[in-house]
Amino acid sequence: MRALFFTQQSIGLGARKTSMIFLAEAMRDHGFDVTVVTCQLSQLSRFGAAGRLDAMPVERRNRMLRADGMNTYIWVAPLHPARLAGPIDGVLGPLLIKAYAAAIPPVLKDAARTADLIVIESCAALALFRRLRKIAPKAKIVYNMSDRLLPVGMHPALQHRMEQDATDYDLIRMPAAAMANDFAGARVAVIRHGLDLKLFGGNAPSPYAATDNVLMVGDMMLDRPLLGELIARSPRANFHYFGRSPLGLGQLPNLTEYGERPFVDLVPYLQNADVGLSLYRIVPELDYLAQSSLKNIQYEYCGLPIVTPRSVANPAPNYVPYVDSDADSAFDALTLALTQGRGSTRPADIQDWRQVAGTILDKVEL
Repeated sequence: MRALFFTQQSIGLGARKTSMIFLAEAMRDHGFDVTVVTCQLSQLSRFGAAGRLDAMPVERRNRMLRADGMNTYIWVAPLHPARLAGPIDGVLGPLLIKAYAAAIPPVLKDAARTADLIVIESCAALALFRRLRKIAPKAKIVYNMSDRLLPVGMHPALQHRMEQDATDYDLIRMPAAAMANDFAGARVAVIRHGLDLKLFGGNAPSPYAATDNVLMVGDMMLDRPLLGELIARSPRANFHYFGRSPLGLGQLPNLTEYGERPFVDLVPYLQNADVGLSLYRIVPELDYLAQSSLKNIQYEYCGLPIVTPRSVANPAPNYVPYVDSDADSAFDALTLALTQGRGSTRPADIQDWRQVAGTILDKVEL
């Protein structure tokens, strides 16, 4: 059995894993020959996420290679559906979708033809669905809806295309119940993100040299000004940040930035932190993060009190919410979380990624 994944993420480069990579590895462990295609890359990438294209080694671009027991292909296309400044953005969006689908390289067409399962992430790869359906009419195609498109900056034309195509997917897998009604008439399944539970099996020695360790994982929708204010107002706390993008807060004595690291390196920090931060910028339609935030699931499993905006807070007792975007409220929440300390109960509803993958396979009858 073969599986083909289209994602913004990459393998083999030491990057922190996200849900799509964990799911790809789980499919590999189910016996699939997995190919991970890193997409949403072209020269237009230079107008978007800083440094994302430059982070992809030139010698690995547009070549089928092996990494982590899977095939990997970093696809840098001539163009892709990127957000552009000004009124031209609305005009070019549909054209870029067509151009991107037309540019699928032969090696990926061949991979699609032999695939039993194709999984598409919430990104520019949605533009490829119709072409992939023609190339691989018998494959099961799953939209792994990690996020709503517009809140995370995807092109509105992709949202329009997804609304048109939703009922033609074999399954739309959603990690949060708040998403369940997003696509009327489509075959949807709410399946929460999992964890690679074997990595959390023991208690790793603490990597921290001091106490009051506050952990921040990832830079998605991060409220950087709020984080900077919390660091400045909490001189006795020690802040630890893992993420691709530098924070740009200058040299602060109680802040350590680690960059993007392999997930296995992150586990001891998760297991031994005192507080987990989820400082999301508040934009419309982010309510799903209360259930879908992967870092919050990791924090939950490790018993951390979680400081997060009230609008995306889970009602579980280890969440310490603050008034959205309010620095005073966030500071009070952090102070309370540090006083509250770690819990010891691991949530019973968190599954291993292999169980998540198995549920998806059952839903599409593979």
